[in-house]
This record gives sequence, C-alpha cells and structure tokens, in this order.
Amino acid sequence: MFDMINIFEVFLPQLLRYPNPNDPLNGEAAALLMRHPKEYDAKVKEYVQRFATKEAADHAAPGEEEDADEEMSEIGSISGDET
Repeated sequence: MFDMINIFEVFLPQLLRYPNPNDPLNGEAAALLMRHPKEYDAKVKEYVQRFATKEAADHAAPGEEEDADEEMSEIGSISGDET
C-alpha cells in the first residue's frame, strides 16, 4: 500500500508534527501536551537535542547504542521525575 519513501517522507513527519493526545501511546506526554503545551514543546526540544541530533549521534560510541536504548526505556516518563 505505502512504499518506504512515503512512510519516511510523509507519514512519520505528519505524526510528529500533529500528535494526537486523545489516543496516546504515552499518556503522560499527552496530558502534558493538553494541559501545558509550552512545557510540552520545551520537553520535546530537550529530547530532540539530547537524542535526535547529529551531534548526539556523533558523540555516541558504537557500543553505546544499547546503553542509550536502556536509558530511554528506564526514563519511562516525560516529567523528568525520578521515582
């Protein structure tokens, strides 16, 4: 139905630009978006700088990819609260 180029160039960017807080995968992020959109935007920018820039990728050593995955799964929360 869709080829990979359409998924990466059209579908995924649309999902990222227009999140749907009414049907979330991350309920806490959706709640933050609905209640405090400016805080949500700041948190998204922080995560992009931290995990999704060329600089972040360049600083990651070849063996650190698995560690980053573990850190992301351990975060589990967009609020930044450590529990």
